Formats: sequence, C-alpha cells, structure tokens
Amino acid sequence: FLDRANEDFARFLHDDGYAAADNDQRRFKLFCFSPIRSQQRKIIGDQLILGEGEAQWIVASPVEKFLTEFASGLLTSAHLRVGSTVLPICSVETLPAPNIEYSQDKPPRFKCLSPIVAAVAENRDGKSGKNWTRYLRPKDPDFSERVRANLLRKYAAMHGHAPRDDNFILQFDDNYLSTHRGTKLIRYKNIDIVGAFAPFTLRAAPELIEFALDCGLGEKNAGGFGLVEMLK
Repeated sequence: FLDRANEDFARFLHDDGYAAADNDQRRFKLFCFSPIRSQQRKIIGDQLILGEGEAQWIVASPVEKFLTEFASGLLTSAHLRVGSTVLPICSVETLPAPNIEYSQDKPPRFKCLSPIVAAVAENRDGKSGKNWTRYLRPKDPDFSERVRANLLRKYAAMHGHAPRDDNFILQFDDNYLSTHRGTKLIRYKNIDIVGAFAPFTLRAAPELIEFALDCGLGEKNAGGFGLVEMLK
C-alpha cells in the first residue's frame, strides 16, 4: 500500500527505517497493525473465518507521513487481499487520540489486540554455542523493563532524544493470569513466536503512553505484534 502511494518512502522504510541512536545499529519501522477483527470472527485450524458484516483493521504509527501515505494507498487500492480472499475497503477513518487520565492509585488499563513480544538471546550451553531466543512470559520479572527499553529506543528514533519522563511500568492483571496462561503462540515467517496476551496497566507519563499506543509495545511491531488498546 505504501509503495503504491509513495515508492521512495516505502523503500526507505523497508531498507533503512528509523535509527535508534548514532551508536545503535537497531532500526525501527515505527508502525503496527491489528489482526482483522469482526463480530463473527473465529479460527478453525489454519483458517480465519469472518462472518457477514463489516470487518475492521487498525493500523497505527506516530509518523504522520506514514499514516497519510498508507491511507492514500488504501483508498487507491479499494480492496485488501488476505491470502486468496479479496475484501473490499468500505472506508478509511482516523481514530481520535485517547483521553489518557492517569493517577498513581488508578493507572489506565489496556488490552492486547495482538501479542506483546519481549525476547532475550541466551546461550544454550553457557559456552560458545549458538544463541537461541527465549520469549519472556507475563510473569517474568524482566518483562516490563525489556518493553520499556525497547519503547525508549523507538522514542529516540522518532524524536532524536529521550522523553522528559522515562518512567514506565507494565503490570499484567494477576487475577486474569490466575485463570489464563496469558500468552499466544504465533507462527510468523516459519518461526514460532510467543507473546504476552493479557490485560495490563501502565504507569507512565501520558506522552509515553500515547506514543506506545501509536507504535506498539515490545518487539516485531511491523509484523503486527504489540498493538494495544486502552480500556474505557
């Protein structure tokens, strides 16, 4: 969709992306998207079943140019192809920014639209063997800090500096985790990826919360991971 609207910008995102810092090799696309949602959505085996009626697809980014070019590509295409299925695009809308009301005793609550991925590279035998990726679970004590560090790198890539308030604490709902696993396994590009999928609260400045909503939490946002929604 970006390529149809602006070939140069699409190539920049694909080949370069936004650098976290001068001495950091990591690059970010700074966008995220949700699964296709509908009132009658269900999954049977490897098939996604959508019932009658409209479906929704949410795409988010803190980069206004991305949103403008992406919307232009959507409107030009007039349809969305998912596998062998063609879905007509009825409308493209801009959602209003959420009103983030924050207090220490009642931090805002969120739900995952797609799994939040936080991973660490570990050595399987503790020596010089090949590293493997360990995906953190919601109860892992390092989960919040991994997500925070990733978000601050994305913020620096977007703005060129750190936020004024870099405090950030993600706390998953213990009551929910007492009866649910709180994770989802997604096979993405032939790799099994485990992400957290549970309600949570955020203790952070409204500016950083809004940025997290725009670019996604955790890793692999450009693959559709880490899009979250604030609960009213």
